Amino acid sequence: MIEVITYAECIIRLKSEQNYEEYVNDLLLNLQTDIKVKKIISVSKPEKNYKNGSLETNVFALFVLNIPESNSPKKVEEYVDHIVPFLKRHVPMCNNIISTKIVQMKRALEE
Repeated sequence: MIEVITYAECIIRLKSEQNYEEYVNDLLLNLQTDIKVKKIISVSKPEKNYKNGSLETNVFALFVLNIPESNSPKKVEEYVDHIVPFLKRHVPMCNNIISTKIVQMKRALEE
């Protein structure tokens, strides 16, 4: 298992403009899978995306990811390309990942 601590800016789809900050907090802070949100830093005002017709907000947060390792042994830094696809798959209601900044990457020792 590769543990990654990263800041990421994501575009999250919203259901409505009402209570959007509370909705984003509930959506992200209660994740129980291979991804956890340590801290939500900012949530932008919702905007309509006219390309896909969805209501969206930009969210900047600190994530802790647990990326499963492949069967073939790789160096930890070779998993950098896995971070954005992993975030897109595991962040609910995610339309896109704008940017990431890796704080730490390490191989988690199995007990």
